[in-house]
Amino acid sequence: MMNILITDDHPVVLAGIRQIVETALPESRIRQAATAGEALAIIEAGMVDILIADLELNGESGIRLIHRVHDIQPNVKVLVYTMHEEVWVVRQLLEADPDGIVLKADDTEELERAFAALCNGKGYYSVAFNRLLNSIAASPAMLSKREAEILKLTAKGHSSTDIAQRLTISVNTVEFHRRRIMQKLNAANVAEAVGKAAELGLFFD
Repeated sequence: MMNILITDDHPVVLAGIRQIVETALPESRIRQAATAGEALAIIEAGMVDILIADLELNGESGIRLIHRVHDIQPNVKVLVYTMHEEVWVVRQLLEADPDGIVLKADDTEELERAFAALCNGKGYYSVAFNRLLNSIAASPAMLSKREAEILKLTAKGHSSTDIAQRLTISVNTVEFHRRRIMQKLNAANVAEAVGKAAELGLFFD
């Protein structure tokens, strides 16, 4: 059974997403939050497998919420469901490293595909969001700053423990970022990810 937390400050949107989740994942346990603070309290209690969140939450930043979730519970999958398509928002969103992104203009089937992917440990960007990425030529910036740091240290032969100590983060967080790197670069293993990153010019020195 998946524990799913829906966070949105619009009751109608919350109800709509809940109905889609209940249809797509009938065995799931669903909770709701209207603010980032409410969401974090539930997540800190260790009761969430997937967080579905908007980027605007009663004046609070959904981007900041994603960063906090990654800090305190890196195993929680984050699915962003947003109406924002602005270039600067997209770049901030990529930096925040959500596991999935679906636009509110997308068909509900995209949300269902995202649920299926996240439940199977995979990432998912909707077709429309991928088109958006292509249109703003975001591919070279697909790795976040933290991911680039971890991949660079990995390429130099550092272990997860070494990297965690150098960056003052947990080993679990290092492994979380490595999985995201492989997903983004469509790599089967770390060695392949390093090779693809080198081909794309994602190393700095």
